[in-house]
Amino acid sequence: MIKLSNREGQTVYLAPGAIASIQEAGASSAWHGIHSYVRTFDGKTFELQQTPDQINDAIGAQQKGNTQ
Repeated sequence: MIKLSNREGQTVYLAPGAIASIQEAGASSAWHGIHSYVRTFDGKTFELQQTPDQINDAIGAQQKGNTQ
């Protein structure tokens, strides 16, 4: 699981295998603290404070930790 923050700053844990897509938010959303949209395979969308690059790095770090 990776630890992320939603638009209100609440913690959200997501399983990397459940993530279908990560999309960068537009400028108007970023103004409100939303930097990315994560969609899961079950169709849920999360508005998150982390950038797509930060989320991708967290997924990579989590997967690297599982292989050791």
